[in-house]
Amino acid sequence: MALAPGSVTYMDYGQRRPRVTHTRLALALVEQDDWVILTPDYDMYVETLSAGNPDLQNFWVGPADGTLPAGVPAGSVYGFQPLTAGEIARYMGEGRAEADLERGRRGIAPVVVGAAPAAVAAPVAPAPGVGANAPAMVWVLAEGIAGRKIGERVVPPAGHPTLNGWGLMELTDTDHVTRPCLIRQIAEQEVPGFCDERVQLARSTESCEGEDRAVSDDVRTLSVTYGMNGERQRGFRESVKELTMTEFEDFPLQPRTTLEYARAVASVAESCTAQHHVWVGSSRIPENDRSVFEDEVLARVLDAAVTYDCLNISNLASMELVVRRRQLLADAHSSSPGAPSYLGAEHYMGQTYKAGGGIVVPTLTDHVSKQLQAQSQIMKEKRKMEEAKGKNRHPKAAPKSPPKGGGGATA
Repeated sequence: MALAPGSVTYMDYGQRRPRVTHTRLALALVEQDDWVILTPDYDMYVETLSAGNPDLQNFWVGPADGTLPAGVPAGSVYGFQPLTAGEIARYMGEGRAEADLERGRRGIAPVVVGAAPAAVAAPVAPAPGVGANAPAMVWVLAEGIAGRKIGERVVPPAGHPTLNGWGLMELTDTDHVTRPCLIRQIAEQEVPGFCDERVQLARSTESCEGEDRAVSDDVRTLSVTYGMNGERQRGFRESVKELTMTEFEDFPLQPRTTLEYARAVASVAESCTAQHHVWVGSSRIPENDRSVFEDEVLARVLDAAVTYDCLNISNLASMELVVRRRQLLADAHSSSPGAPSYLGAEHYMGQTYKAGGGIVVPTLTDHVSKQLQAQSQIMKEKRKMEEAKGKNRHPKAAPKSPPKGGGGATA
């Protein structure tokens, strides 16, 4: 590739371990292969830019699009920070002035290089690299493929197709099928954000044909958020505001109470575990009652599901069962903290406040009440049927008629 003002070259001096490939911005030609160059540390001097330089082990001229030339190991480059067009023009002007001075010192005539200076002042793509002034650049997988993950680091072969930091390379999936895959060259610290962007793009993608033309978010999950320390983190109260209930024709539990229950908890406490401690402290339940330990575990399950697992618990049947069990415990201890009554427990498994701070949703209370009334009516009808059967088996004796010709009053 021909060398011209504004070209980026890659120099392997073969002296460091691990190997470092240095970049140079060619500013102005002095004579033959000697150029005034700019280093990533913004030093300016004359250097021989060719494979004939005795100090070099390898030499490459970079493509005009700023990608790495074939043969340069990815992640080994000490490159430039991004330069503006104005900065490049200034350095190119300084380089031409230095080249004139160097030619004067050597006693040679000025050299006119091709086009006007404005042409060599065009923006130069920053060379990817690592070091004190440049981020480490890596190639990562940019599309979904069976058995591999978006953002997975890859090492493309020399001479692979590239365009503006994107590229293609062949990869083999879990079905042993090899096909061209889209890859991207980015700075190491930008990989997490790139992965989030590509996954979100895949989730929102729609196709023009096929049965699954539109892709929607999973109604069972919430978005994953991170705290300042980089750890996964969600606040319970803030997350409850994001919960939405989606209707399913085949949902196994009716009525559904999880959303109403979660909102009730958030209205009185920072989390389910905090609400548990309020309930235990206010309801006068004996300290060693088994319900205290059971309710604490269930509260922690709900908190973990929302704050760490990022689940939309209002659309999960498993969480509906957990919520119903907590409501049953609260209702059972509401009338007698030390002697709980689990009457109607089979109909639980809803938002009102029981004695001591326990929560039961009115919808579930009404449901249980109706079920108990139905059972009571059934038992009442059974008793009536049994009584009727008893009467038919033991009929009462007919009353005796008065005796004939009985003694009446005498005239």
